[in-house]
Amino acid sequence: MKTICYYLLLLFIPNLISSQGSMPTKERNGTYYLLEAERGADTKMFEFGEHNGVQLLAVAACAKCMPGVYRYQEEDSKEVGVAIFYNKLGLYMIAYDDESFVMVMPSIKEGEDWTDFTFSNFYSKSKSKVDAMSKEKIKTYILKLSS
Repeated sequence: MKTICYYLLLLFIPNLISSQGSMPTKERNGTYYLLEAERGADTKMFEFGEHNGVQLLAVAACAKCMPGVYRYQEEDSKEVGVAIFYNKLGLYMIAYDDESFVMVMPSIKEGEDWTDFTFSNFYSKSKSKVDAMSKEKIKTYILKLSS
């Protein structure tokens, strides 16, 4: 019995000590509610995966819709302490908690403080978290991370 417990601990210790900035896992796949509807959709489907060794996040309005694809930013995630994804359009998808993300498009150049957004939205598996969120809370969260 001790041997079984030992091996179980070895399997789960990496998950227990991993930082919040680590790559989200497939447990976070699923349907997310939006603070503000995008192109008429008030939910989005999130799926985490890997392609050619690159960690990705795909976000689509439906199962058959073309997804927006975001690349995991490992260095930025470690520095800030939360998972950060980026796409070539300039959108950042930033983990808020275990079941939520904030999307922002900064209206500034890289390397400056983030004080203004061209676009922002909130995504969560929890409808009550979406209902409690606001644009001001998004801005406060991003400013807290950037300091």
